[in-house]
Amino acid sequence: MKKPFQYDMRAVVVAPGKALSLKKIFAASFYLVIGYLLYTVVTYLALLYDGVSFDYIRQSYGFFPLRLFPFDAVAARILHFLGIALAALCLSLGIMAVAAITFEELRGNIFFSSAMAVRMAFRRSPTLIIGYLSLGILVGVIYLLGVVAGLIGRIPLLGDLVIGVFYIIPVFFTLLFTVFVAFVGCIGLVLLPIIIAAQRTRDLFDALLHLFSIVIRQPIRFLWYLAISAGLAKAASFVMAYFFYRTLQFSRLMLVQGGGAKIERMFNAAMDMLPLDSPVVKFVDSLFPGVRFGFSLSRWGYGGEPTLGAFLLAVSFFLLFMVVCGYMISVLATGLARGYVVICRMKDDHSIIDEPPLEPIEDYAGPPIDVTPPSADE
Repeated sequence: MKKPFQYDMRAVVVAPGKALSLKKIFAASFYLVIGYLLYTVVTYLALLYDGVSFDYIRQSYGFFPLRLFPFDAVAARILHFLGIALAALCLSLGIMAVAAITFEELRGNIFFSSAMAVRMAFRRSPTLIIGYLSLGILVGVIYLLGVVAGLIGRIPLLGDLVIGVFYIIPVFFTLLFTVFVAFVGCIGLVLLPIIIAAQRTRDLFDALLHLFSIVIRQPIRFLWYLAISAGLAKAASFVMAYFFYRTLQFSRLMLVQGGGAKIERMFNAAMDMLPLDSPVVKFVDSLFPGVRFGFSLSRWGYGGEPTLGAFLLAVSFFLLFMVVCGYMISVLATGLARGYVVICRMKDDHSIIDEPPLEPIEDYAGPPIDVTPPSADE
């Protein structure tokens, strides 16, 4: 039986509790890990193409080359931006997977698994990619037309006259539309995956239509829900990160008591492999950026050797960090998905929760009973 849905802000503020689900956190963390791996591999290739030796990359950046590099070769810079784009795409796919689980739960399908959500997001990734490319191409074409108009301005006398007369219409208003499309594209990084996850078909035109419709007709409501979801995601993930960190400290204390200096050196070596001073880590271990309230992921000590056990322990620490980030994405996506249900009801008088589930629900507890009457021969 479906629970009553509140078509107001109450649907969004419960996101931290609704997002505390293993299947949602797994789906988000899965795509975050995939995005990290793609970004790291492509960035390594870009640095190697730029003439940087592999040993220098490994010693200077390790497995976390999380920065913008001053590449000399244009192809290397393009490769690096490709890695950033792939990471952003995986972030959007993680949002889509969590949103798909949320929508199916609201439709009554509580058996929609994380594997189903991951596969659904992957199958709909072409729609998402083409949607982003369509917005980017539109902005690029208009920018190119602006450059052509600037070339016309080089014509003596006539060029100045043409720019002066036609600046407001069409130059200024065309560029105003371009800025609006770019703004919608930035919002689409988190909103377009929600819209595609709610659709019953992979219709790109309908998804883009809903994207522009929300920004034009319901901008205040959407931005308010986005702010609430983002704030709750940051606060909730900080609480999880704090408990994870204290559990990490307790496990180290307990294991060192039994294993002695060998375990302590292994923990020290594992911590040395991680970029604890990176902006991403500092963002997670503080309540809000700029607010000096949080905990410090400081190194416990030095002197450990980079053994296989230390490397595997560092991988475990990294996966736990990804779980915290996955919970953050889960809260954000759950809040936006539930807010999207409210917006669709207010904007189009359409109730997503009254739709049938995308996946058929098998009633394993009460299978259908054969009520066929016996034949006359029985």
